[in-house]
Amino acid sequence: MDPPTQPPTHAISINIYGRGDATLGDGPSHMGIAVYEIGASTCQMHHIRNPTDEYFIYDPRVQPLQDDPVLRGRCELITFRQEECQHVNSLLSAFGNDASNIPEFGVGNCQDWVAGAVAMLEDAGVLASGEGAFWKSMINEGAESMKRACGDSGRKWIDGPEVVFEGEPDARFKDEGAKKKIGKLKDNEAFRERMQTLMGKKSSGGVGGGEAGERNVPERPFYVSSPFFSQTNRRG
Repeated sequence: MDPPTQPPTHAISINIYGRGDATLGDGPSHMGIAVYEIGASTCQMHHIRNPTDEYFIYDPRVQPLQDDPVLRGRCELITFRQEECQHVNSLLSAFGNDASNIPEFGVGNCQDWVAGAVAMLEDAGVLASGEGAFWKSMINEGAESMKRACGDSGRKWIDGPEVVFEGEPDARFKDEGAKKKIGKLKDNEAFRERMQTLMGKKSSGGVGGGEAGERNVPERPFYVSSPFFSQTNRRG
């Protein structure tokens, strides 16, 4: 008799932060790859961020898996056993620490990096064939479009907290100690002012900034920051 198959204990998901709806004037959602123990409250997050408006850095960290006020949702890719967890994290660390995999600021962003990392995991046999192409096709899509695509393709989508609309956009994912005010865009003056600053609009132009301001908006480098990403992971 064959020994009983051990149930999976760990999983990988793509976490999407911020609405990312270009039709509503949003910048792209932030994305990262979470590796976590099933049922745990935290995960090992693999992502890139830009500490300056010049370049991205790979910035792995332990952070909340689900309890994040600007998490729109996450798409679970695969479950596996504990002994495979170190291998998965090692593959992602090697990919992240290879500077050639990090996109040029203003040309690509965290979404391109995630798609590339997923393709790498596919090539390594961790993920199923076609996973890399799927996430490449999600680049520049809004969070709701990603949710629909995940559901339509049979992937498991898990909604994020429903108590927020979105947080303050932060192109740099700066290491700041204080959390940002969270609230609806129309009621959040700090959100609007920061958005104008990020997009290079003059405050005297109003919230909309005018057509001239909109034409000068960089299409992709900006995305909504999670308050948790503003905290430097000091473990290790």
